[in-house]
Amino acid sequence: MSLKGHPITLSEINRANVDGNTDHLSPMLDGDTSILLIRDVFPIQQMERASKRLRAPAMKSTWTSPNKGMVGGEIKTVGAAATPTFTSFGGPSLSEYQKSVQDNDHHTSAIFEDCSPTSVVSQLFSDLFHGRPAAPATFDSGDSWLPYNYRSLDTGHQIYPHHDNHYRLKIYEHLADAYDRNVILSWFTLLQPATSGGCLIVYGLLGSDPNPPMLPTRFLDTDVLENEYIRCTVPMKAGDVVVFNSGAHVHRVSEVTSAQSRLTMGGFATVDQARRTLIFWS
Repeated sequence: MSLKGHPITLSEINRANVDGNTDHLSPMLDGDTSILLIRDVFPIQQMERASKRLRAPAMKSTWTSPNKGMVGGEIKTVGAAATPTFTSFGGPSLSEYQKSVQDNDHHTSAIFEDCSPTSVVSQLFSDLFHGRPAAPATFDSGDSWLPYNYRSLDTGHQIYPHHDNHYRLKIYEHLADAYDRNVILSWFTLLQPATSGGCLIVYGLLGSDPNPPMLPTRFLDTDVLENEYIRCTVPMKAGDVVVFNSGAHVHRVSEVTSAQSRLTMGGFATVDQARRTLIFWS
C-alpha cells in the first residue's frame, strides 16, 4: 500500500558547518524543506548539567502543567507558551505571559549559570538565515517576548498529533504586522532524551489538507497517521536543535515509555514579510 500525503524532506548539518554563507531557512519557508536537524549546537555535558538543575528540588515550584487533565497528554513547563492549552484554549493572558518573561532571566541563570542560550539560538538562526539578524520577538511596547520555555514530558505522556496555527490567539495582537503570519516554525533543543519513546514524528499530512483523519473526540487519529501517511521520525540526541515547518505539517511526540523524562527547550519562529529578519519566541 502506498502511503498518503506530501513528501517530507529532512536536511541534516553539523553546527560547525553552519557559517552564515548559506540560506538554510528560505527553502523551508518556501515549502521545499520540511525539517532541519542541526547537530552539536550545545555541548552534551552542558545539557546534562542543565537537565540536572531543571529537575533539582529548588526548581520544583517553577514547573506548571498547562495541559493538566489531558489524559496521557500532560506536559510540564517552566515559562509560558503563546499556544492554546487544555487549561486555557485561548492561550495565556498578556499579564501571565509577561510574568514569565520577567522570570526568565532568573530561571535561565539557575539552569545554565553564566551561559546564555539566547545568544546561542540567535547566532544559530542568523547563521541558518544567511547572516540576517535573528533575535527574540518584541511586543509593540518594545519589551521582549519569552525567547523559549522548558518542557518535560514524563513517562506515560505524549504530545498528540497537531499542527501549529496560533496566530488567531489574542496575545498575537501584540506582534508587529511586519511579521509573516503565514509562517510558523517550531524549534527546540533536546536537553535530555527519554531512553524509550519521546520521539518527534512529522507527517506528510498538512493542516490545510481537506478531510484529515479525525476521531469522534476531534483529535487526529494517530493510528491512521502511523499506518497510512508518509512520516519521518527525527533522530535527535542531546545538544541537537531541530527546526521544522510546524505550521504546515501535522506532527506529534510519541509516548515516553521510560522512567527518564524527555526535557527540551524551545519555541517558535517566523520572519518579516521581506525576509530580512527572523524572530523567535515561546
